[in-house]
Amino acid sequence: MSASSAARAATLPTGISPGGRFDAWEPRPVAFVVCDVDGTLVGPTASATDEVVAAVERAHAAGLRVGYATGRMRDAVAGLHRQLRALGPHVLHNGAEVRADGRTIAGWSLERDEVEALLGIADERDDLYLEVYATSGFVVSRWDPRAQPHWDILGAEPLGVISTASELTDPVVPKATFATFSEQGTAWLLERLSTLELEVGHAGSPLTPGLAFVNVSRPGATKGSALDLAAKHLGIDLSAVAAIGDAANDRSMLEVAGTAVAMGQAPREIREVAHLVVPDVDTHGVATALDALVGWSGVEVAGRPDHAKTVL
Repeated sequence: MSASSAARAATLPTGISPGGRFDAWEPRPVAFVVCDVDGTLVGPTASATDEVVAAVERAHAAGLRVGYATGRMRDAVAGLHRQLRALGPHVLHNGAEVRADGRTIAGWSLERDEVEALLGIADERDDLYLEVYATSGFVVSRWDPRAQPHWDILGAEPLGVISTASELTDPVVPKATFATFSEQGTAWLLERLSTLELEVGHAGSPLTPGLAFVNVSRPGATKGSALDLAAKHLGIDLSAVAAIGDAANDRSMLEVAGTAVAMGQAPREIREVAHLVVPDVDTHGVATALDALVGWSGVEVAGRPDHAKTVL
């Protein structure tokens, strides 16, 4: 770290430390903040803590727009949206859908032959299975009760079981997700998927210990590319965007955001691509980040805004 960077590091707010790319960053006003959900906005409970809710409200009051960037489908983030009333834009399906003001402004769909290949991979092991998402709801490669905790997060059980892509009734498939039930299964799957020309994102959730998730979408459909589209929709440069996350599938958005923030529990490789590191999810690190971003924007927070009509 250079002498000038060390001097800047000494002025960081309490709880914030330099990340791997701190030397390339300067405190700057931010117009839009996008937050990962599992492991960032929420920890081992389904809802955000009071501390996080209050921090989002302070960000809104300061004129910052807050959005989500998640692997979840729209319905699975609806409860959190009602709690936070975040303005967005929002990134769903790990980057395969971008929504703003209650409508989809960009989306990508897997092709039928790609879904067919993924279903074939799901049949190769019994320590993983596949979820295939449509415009609304999802179907699975088999009914596996070990995935029940994940269905609880989504707020919905599978619509049915399919063995071939020809059984899909919706032409739009924004994403498929493998749930893996062992570390060996996860490692095998990631290597197996590396042979396909698809976008692959690995993530977990504090809500589902023992389960890991591998999201698969069209090439180029990442949180980073979706964040770029969201910024263009708002008419702002990526230098005025902050991204906060904790997992491998957050890497692409951390790499493009003007201010990249890693949660304290993030693995080393994610903290290395971030400008800043905040406390972990159990100690409301995202609230620490949001308050710092408000401070760097130089806006005095006057009071709670009314976002009752905000739509996802």
